Amino acid sequence: MTLTPHARTDSDHAALGVVPRWTDAFGIVRGVAARTGETLAARFRPGAAGADVVIATPGRWHPRLYGTIELEDGGTVRADGYVDRPGYHRLTGDDGSTRLLLAAPEQLPQPPCAGGLAVQLYAARSRDSWGIGDFRDLALIARSAAARKAGVLMVSPVHAMAPVIPAMNSPYSPASRQWLNVLHVAPGDAPGAERADLSDLAAAGRALNARRHIDRDAVTKIKTAALERVWAVTRRDEPAEFQAWADERGADLIAFATWSVLAELYGGDWRKWPERYRHPQTAAVAAFTPAHADRIRFHMWCQWVADRQFAVACHSGVTVCVDVAVGFDFGSADAWQHQDLLAFDFEVGCPADPWNREGQRWALPPFDPFLLAAAGFAPFTALIRSGLRHAGALRIDHVMQLWQLFWVPVDGDVADGAYVRYPVDALLAVLRIEACRAGAWIVGEDIGTVAPEVRETMAAIGMLGYRTEMGRLSRFNPAGSMGAASTHDQATIAGILTGSDEADMDRIGKSYDPAFIAGVRRELCEQAGVDPAGELGADRVHDVVLAEYRELAASPSRVVVATLDDAAGVSERPNMPGTVDEYPNWRIALPAPVEELLAAPLARDVLATLADRPS
Repeated sequence: MTLTPHARTDSDHAALGVVPRWTDAFGIVRGVAARTGETLAARFRPGAAGADVVIATPGRWHPRLYGTIELEDGGTVRADGYVDRPGYHRLTGDDGSTRLLLAAPEQLPQPPCAGGLAVQLYAARSRDSWGIGDFRDLALIARSAAARKAGVLMVSPVHAMAPVIPAMNSPYSPASRQWLNVLHVAPGDAPGAERADLSDLAAAGRALNARRHIDRDAVTKIKTAALERVWAVTRRDEPAEFQAWADERGADLIAFATWSVLAELYGGDWRKWPERYRHPQTAAVAAFTPAHADRIRFHMWCQWVADRQFAVACHSGVTVCVDVAVGFDFGSADAWQHQDLLAFDFEVGCPADPWNREGQRWALPPFDPFLLAAAGFAPFTALIRSGLRHAGALRIDHVMQLWQLFWVPVDGDVADGAYVRYPVDALLAVLRIEACRAGAWIVGEDIGTVAPEVRETMAAIGMLGYRTEMGRLSRFNPAGSMGAASTHDQATIAGILTGSDEADMDRIGKSYDPAFIAGVRRELCEQAGVDPAGELGADRVHDVVLAEYRELAASPSRVVVATLDDAAGVSERPNMPGTVDEYPNWRIALPAPVEELLAAPLARDVLATLADRPS
């Protein structure tokens, strides 16, 4: 007789941290597919939950705070219901049990009322760029925005990418969220660059600016060669600053640099490497590190150069708000380093909705929430801490990741996916500890279908929501939000007005609702007093863009940003969702050097409008 698996109930799933039932974008109540439920039940064994965590507010009584607290700095104090110092402590109870104690301030820091720009850094090239926008360009944009009394600059992810060719184009599929993208380094500004002849490489790099589409493979070759030349003349006398910086970052930096060298030798997916190198703790990796010490040190030095240049940009007169991607590639450095905490039989995605009828799968492995807790949330802490090392704010992409993620079986369909809950209270406590230490504010990207309790909690702790509304709907934005007219996945204002975005979608065969787009175009034109049936040349685009951002500036949102694409009158959107090669996603540079665009009347007027907001 064949035994069939036990049919799991809603309470069974809930006990495992799996959402038993949820309502999709079409109003249909969904459950957990039987096969998925069994796979998750095998992974999330009842009673195998991770660390028992005590989350407390400094100065407020907590019923579990009795015992001895080993403070983060090594000291010990007796706890009688209270803890006074924020941080990561260990609590040994009177019964002898030991727990992680997260002592977190109740509220996140708040930004002043401000306006500014949202920038796709790779696209924002200056005259001196080497084919791609870099950290020197970011500093230039920040100084220019500050001179026009802007207060914030939101930047696309600057996470590290694999040092391989073909290079990854999407900044949302990084090799590591803890380190920086070396393609954004300006090699000529690296310490010691004056001692190396880079003239031929600089000329080749600047020649790439003549192409509208960014060639990351060419950029990688040229910038790697330039940095290697500088390293060759400086490696014998490392600056004390670099040595101290590397020592402070310790094993995590060495692990990333080791992965980078292995990736250069064997490719950017560690799962395809020789078996002996597929785990960072193997004897083979331990032997590899000293055998390739100079190349590993080179990659460490590249990160130091990137960190120095990014720090300068973040202290150039405005608050830099950096976008944090929702995950990392399966073959990435982060996946290699944290593989024991990940669920490789699933990938992160989202269920079907009216815009993506098949749903989405993002090729990002999810953290096992129980194993993440058992690790003391170390990867998440490192992510937030590194993100706020220099930036004054973070935008967390798909903020629902802190509450729950949609897990899609790698060998199944999106319809087989299930929502898995995460230890949100602990993750938010970590976020508050790190943000308060850095004096930084946080934005959570909460676009789309978000459970009411998510936005309620965000508001309660002072995390800004993210609102993208064109037209008069922005007047309904909550005060605790960052307001924008669109995202990198949506059409620009010029693209809507001129019809070029529809032409792009027609060209690649992407479906859309022409009546909806016509309605948006009509509303934008009416808002500016422009006839939508008339010719929409550059002057009319100027008027409509300015009217839209005048409306946004008057919204209740605490922070508002204009995309640099809109401020430059660009018609192409940065990314066309649901496509890979059909559209040049993440490869379209701005049509002119950024210093010219920022000095043009449209950008000048948009920035003046956003800067002139009531405090």
